[in-house]
Amino acid sequence: MPPNFSTLTHLLRRTNGRFRQQQSLDWGARGLLVGLLLAAVVATAARFWPLLTNGELAWVALGLAGLGLFIGLLAVWLPRPSLLVQARRADQLLRLQERAQTAVELHQHTITAPDWLIAQQLADAVAALQAVDLPTALPLTLRRRDGLMVLLTAGLLLTAVLLPNPQTTALLRQRAIAQTIAEETAVLEAVAEEIRQDDTLTAEQQEQLLQPVQTALDALASSGSQEEAVAALSQAETELRELSSELAPPNLQPALEAASETLSNNPAAEPLAEALQNGNLNQASAATSQLAADLPTFNEETVAQLAEALAETAQSLQTSDQQLADAAQEAANALSGEDLAAAQEALQNLAQQLQERGAQTAVSQQAAATANQLGESRQAVAQAGQKQPEEGGETAVGEAPNQQSQGEGTGAGLGGGQAGSAGQSGGEAGSTAELSENLGSGGGSPGPGGSHAATVYVPPAVDLSNIDGQNVELPAECLANPADCGGLLNETPTEFGNETSLVPYTDVFGDYRNAANEALQDDYIPLGLKAYVRDYFSSLEP
Repeated sequence: MPPNFSTLTHLLRRTNGRFRQQQSLDWGARGLLVGLLLAAVVATAARFWPLLTNGELAWVALGLAGLGLFIGLLAVWLPRPSLLVQARRADQLLRLQERAQTAVELHQHTITAPDWLIAQQLADAVAALQAVDLPTALPLTLRRRDGLMVLLTAGLLLTAVLLPNPQTTALLRQRAIAQTIAEETAVLEAVAEEIRQDDTLTAEQQEQLLQPVQTALDALASSGSQEEAVAALSQAETELRELSSELAPPNLQPALEAASETLSNNPAAEPLAEALQNGNLNQASAATSQLAADLPTFNEETVAQLAEALAETAQSLQTSDQQLADAAQEAANALSGEDLAAAQEALQNLAQQLQERGAQTAVSQQAAATANQLGESRQAVAQAGQKQPEEGGETAVGEAPNQQSQGEGTGAGLGGGQAGSAGQSGGEAGSTAELSENLGSGGGSPGPGGSHAATVYVPPAVDLSNIDGQNVELPAECLANPADCGGLLNETPTEFGNETSLVPYTDVFGDYRNAANEALQDDYIPLGLKAYVRDYFSSLEP
């Protein structure tokens, strides 16, 4: 029975499938190689810039390699060649001398021929295809060059993944800083929303509180470095603390407590005295209004005592709140007169002043609380990216052994060194050894700047006990009265008086901190020292 055209179609498809399998090895290897080369480029970049950890690099390499392999196989199996193209390919690969192509063209009537010739050509093409051993004619072998390139690139990538990456520490630090900034941004956004939802605050008061917080949020969103974020948070914190001090002077509460002691001796003013003692100015305002309402029922002695108590209250408030003191004095003067209406009006004015001051105090407390939150956020951002000490005695990034807070171990050592100076070298050696011992025994306790002062670098102490110092013989009269001897060793004696600080610490600290932050941007500062500078100024935050 002569073969039909479906037999030829089946043989051509089988040949085309074998050809695709052969091509899959070639193009799959090439796609895999391209993916591995891309991963090698990423691995090289990760060695110069903090981009990926070694574990992440391994996953990226696997992903790129798989993607390259998939694209290579897709390029082979996605096209759908026509039957004529398959016939031409079979003739070329199997050297059939265009038997299959001619049979297909005759069947598709591309070439006109009698039926007997078409049948003979079809039979000849089928016989030729059936006689071919496809595994032998189209072997599934990988080119050696492609295989070697894949193995070499994979080996280099494996080496890059296994060897420590010098950028890992910087990368983890950057991510920790970014995560901390994101967390603190969410906290500050919650604080801002809480201020907006506070119905007890006026629109103007809300604006006063929100402006520094919003400025800090904008700075955190656009900050390019940890230093900028810390500086923005510190600036916002300073503004809110200044606002808190402006609205409610720090010495106002002691003055109110002193006034409450004076008013407590008057039974009619006991509610007012209790409110002032508790610092509740709104309640004090209500008590003062009640005094104005009950004033017609008081006898002359009670009114006189109340006037005297309010006068003393005005004196107590004189140095802390001049406006409130004036209102209290005005009420005292009005109570001393005979005009009842004027006295009631003066008491109502005092009540109004207390109510306004109570509102300001509430805003001040809110500003102080917000400033505290900003301070916590600032410390969190400043400490972000620092390694914590692990088991086994490893020190943190930015720390050094034998750390101590300012004013502890050093002060003790200096005191011990001066105590034994009697003018002999033996005493000096002993004091030097004691100083060295005290310097070396400094603990890691935080300094006055805050709990994170433990990360400030303190150089390790040097043992000076075996180093001979310079012997200085003091005349006998110098031991009794050193001032009579003048300067020693060409030193000029310093005359001390009643020196006091002329510039508040908080006024100059910001300038020094900002100057340090600007200096940190310079390339000539070693990267390892920048963390120490940041920690040092963070520990000195007022």
